Amino acid sequence: MRARMAFVMLAALICAFVPAAAGAQPGPPPAPPQPGDPTPSALMVDVTVARYLGEKRLSSTPYTLSVLPSDRSSLRMGGEVPVPSTTITPASKEGEKADVVRSYGYRGIGTNIDVMCTRVEGTPAARQYRITLTIDENSIYADDVAPALSKTTGAPAFRSFKSTNTFSLRDGQSVEYTAATDRLSGEAYRVTVKMTIIK
Repeated sequence: MRARMAFVMLAALICAFVPAAAGAQPGPPPAPPQPGDPTPSALMVDVTVARYLGEKRLSSTPYTLSVLPSDRSSLRMGGEVPVPSTTITPASKEGEKADVVRSYGYRGIGTNIDVMCTRVEGTPAARQYRITLTIDENSIYADDVAPALSKTTGAPAFRSFKSTNTFSLRDGQSVEYTAATDRLSGEAYRVTVKMTIIK
């Protein structure tokens, strides 16, 4: 008798539960996770160093560096040129000639570039980066603009250009700035920088 009553109560519970479950509507599926702003694999920084005399462009040299975000990249390019040096030893006796010895040392010329890139916080959509660029360039003056002493001795005259700038760029943006003007030749250095994100 007790077993039969237990069976009847269980059947009643099943009948009450099934219709409610059958009429229930499934809820909306969970929203997919929103993609974040992934860190790019690398940044390509194109640097062009140009020399102008007035509005006339005398030279333009491009360089390309690949740099990881929050990291540093460097480029070293150049060579060495001989620099003459003369040593004169006076004659020890009257009537003898002085002893003249000509020797050579070497000095490096070329271009050194260092690039540091860091993400600008608070710009997730634009992905803006702060670029710190240092350029150190050494070259030889042409004969027509070299100092008079260099023309007299025949020794090469060197010019040196160094610049450090910081600016913010987005993908595909570029900036151009005049870094310096040479007081001897009147030539102006103009630097163009472009940043591209490699995805």
